[in-house]
Amino acid sequence: GDGKFADVTDQAGAAFRVFAAGRGAAFGDIDNDGDTDVVIANLNGPARLLVNHNGDRSHWLGLCLVGSGGRDMLGARVEVKRQLGSSLWRRARSDGSYASANDARVLVGLGNATSAPTVRVQWPSGKVEDWPNVSIDRYTTLKEGTGKVKEALKEATGRSR
Repeated sequence: GDGKFADVTDQAGAAFRVFAAGRGAAFGDIDNDGDTDVVIANLNGPARLLVNHNGDRSHWLGLCLVGSGGRDMLGARVEVKRQLGSSLWRRARSDGSYASANDARVLVGLGNATSAPTVRVQWPSGKVEDWPNVSIDRYTTLKEGTGKVKEALKEATGRSR
């Protein structure tokens, strides 16, 4: 562009024409369709739900990570191995803005990829497991202890955790 900002409030929709003091925002896939939606908490007013219907129907992978004790595995690292050898990395996390928590599920955009990738999870316990051929365009639950076990994650010292 020309390095200038433009006011696009009128084009953004009715939710953005209402004056409100936002106090927090949570991001996640509310409608389970593979894109990120937003809930905004407002001071002295109702929360606002912004559902993403942008029309981009690229492929995606959704993961719900569950530890051996049945808990969400916040902090787990996920590697999605793509066909051409590159990898996409994500971390299971729910931290967000003030007074808000984001969706703890892992959502990875795959673009035009049409085949199921291999997923590697590095659990907080140090265990590393692989799941080949994970289904795309849907959410899949991966439970610690049900994948193909790989070597334990090693720290810089070279010792297993």
